[in-house]
Amino acid sequence: MPQITFQAQDGTKIRQPLDKERVSIGRSRESDVFLPDQFLSRHHAEIRQGVSGYYLVDLGSKNGTLLNGVRLEAEALLKEGDQIKIGDHELTFGAGEGEAFEDDLEPAGTRIFSAKELSTETTKPSIDPQELKRQNSVLGILTRTTAALVNHRPLPELFDLLLNLLFEAVPAERAAIVLLEGTPPMPVVRASRSREGAPITKVSRSITRKVIEETRALILPNVLEDAAFRSQDSILSTGIRSAVCVPLWYTPREGLADQVIGLVYLDTLRKTHSFDENDLRILTALANIAAAKIENVRLLEESLEKRRMEEDMQRAADIQRRLLPDGSPQVPGYDLMGSNRPCLTVGGDYYDFMVSEGRVLMALGDVSGKGTGAALLMAVLRAAVRAHWQEGSMAEALERINRTVCQNVPEGKYVTFFGARLDVASGRLTYVNAGHNAPLLVRSGGAAERLEEGGMVLGMFEGVPYAEGVVEMEHGDLLTAFSDGVTETFDTDGQEFGEERLLAALLRCRTLSAIETEKEILLDLERFARGAKATDDRTLIVLKRD
Repeated sequence: MPQITFQAQDGTKIRQPLDKERVSIGRSRESDVFLPDQFLSRHHAEIRQGVSGYYLVDLGSKNGTLLNGVRLEAEALLKEGDQIKIGDHELTFGAGEGEAFEDDLEPAGTRIFSAKELSTETTKPSIDPQELKRQNSVLGILTRTTAALVNHRPLPELFDLLLNLLFEAVPAERAAIVLLEGTPPMPVVRASRSREGAPITKVSRSITRKVIEETRALILPNVLEDAAFRSQDSILSTGIRSAVCVPLWYTPREGLADQVIGLVYLDTLRKTHSFDENDLRILTALANIAAAKIENVRLLEESLEKRRMEEDMQRAADIQRRLLPDGSPQVPGYDLMGSNRPCLTVGGDYYDFMVSEGRVLMALGDVSGKGTGAALLMAVLRAAVRAHWQEGSMAEALERINRTVCQNVPEGKYVTFFGARLDVASGRLTYVNAGHNAPLLVRSGGAAERLEEGGMVLGMFEGVPYAEGVVEMEHGDLLTAFSDGVTETFDTDGQEFGEERLLAALLRCRTLSAIETEKEILLDLERFARGAKATDDRTLIVLKRD
């Protein structure tokens, strides 16, 4: 069945089947594909089933939909592998067509064995001389294998060693080690070697399913004698005569279920040799030992890599914290503070202050996306703001900041931004809102205003004009600028905190200091979320005129 594949916020890979005539995509939780991103419209796009296939349609979204890097102007027929970009999310269309016909075939005469039973048979007591000879041979191979695998090796070296052992154990021309990787786990050829013929790039899906899902070992004795395969050019061109496939499985410890982490596949091109049960027993026992070693090395490497990444991210977080103000300036007649709480170790929110010649300059921006990429773009934004925010009028400064951002960010990335200048003596605040959540100005008497004047987001197009807004801050007035992570805090039922609740909190707090107001807002968010994890950075600037 056709499907789209995309990555959730926690990194999980999600496959959404296109099992309806219309599959909706957007920021609304009612969408079939829910993407929590402020840059998306609630009903952003949809995929419709038509006579010729599946069509991508933009539903008049504010920031548009890209198909293979081109903005969508009309409905477009989707093809296998098409890349859909919506906000910061990338979705891949899969037509769901089967692979080559032979890939799902199982040759006539295929012999199937239980891998666990083969493993126990290898060491059963016997008085038959031939059987004793066979068992001694198997035990000799297993002894050499165990000795060779004692020392720790990185996975590439371990795979190389295992391929050597496989070729020593049974006569074969080609071999491959396949591991289950990703979420959901999918078979991936991690290592292969060919003494003769083309290297192995994939293994039949039907064989893979049977070996991995049922912990079975297979012998394909005479591939070219099977009528179903004689007509397949791809099989004939490889010259495969016989093949064998066994699971990589092990028992973690007593009482736990067996774990299958992949498979080992070998084939031969020689007419004179066909794999037999003896080869299968040897490979099954060898794979059993190898699986435990592979998993131990993989877990160790994952642990070391995770620790290294955590250390790198912590260093990045320390650097990013130094890019933000280490305190709020003291402004006579005003109370000013700012705070930033990333939902990950690093984030894409930015705020800044500067006091210069009787003016207070303020900035708050939100880079599309999260994590390391957004943090890098946040550094670009800060450099652009610091370079231009004192130049000309506020609108002129924004045009220059936007030009610099456009020249330094990748296509499809953008920044919502609010910048303002406060004349300390008069209380006159000049601002520009570049597609950002409108800051809220709560008057001392309880009236509220939204600061919306400005223009489009930064980073999309150079030369975009911006308009200025002007308000007068009177004594007792409270101004709060915030990132979308504040209003888009969700509770455990998926309900959004929203601007109305934020405004209610500000009305309640308008007699408090700036820092007390910030604390009350954050407490309201925590109480509302009821333990639900934050999905976006939370950044605030609070300005109170005494």
